[in-house]
Amino acid sequence: MVFALHTGDGGLLAFSTGAEAAAHCTGIEVEDSRWLFFAEDGSPLEARFQRPNRRTGPFIVSGSYVLVRALSGLWLQERLAQVTSVKGCGLSAVPELVELLKINRSNRAARNE
Repeated sequence: MVFALHTGDGGLLAFSTGAEAAAHCTGIEVEDSRWLFFAEDGSPLEARFQRPNRRTGPFIVSGSYVLVRALSGLWLQERLAQVTSVKGCGLSAVPELVELLKINRSNRAARNE
């Protein structure tokens, strides 16, 4: 699962895969910092562009990217105050998100032991 937080309206979208998130959030929007991404445990992800965005005069061509673990950055748990709505993967409210993040983070810790 991948979470995408819209920095403008605080809407959080949950996607089954990073590819689904990348298909929904255009490269132009990502480059313009309109989306922040997080893994299922809330850890930050960053976009690595495989094909850069192109802006030529009035024409804009969105590039393609993949999501990878970021080396630093705030976790989704630290940005919950910014989240105004939650949609996708069966989630519909912030309390559900908080519970899921706790479960996923504990599962990650258990795998790393």
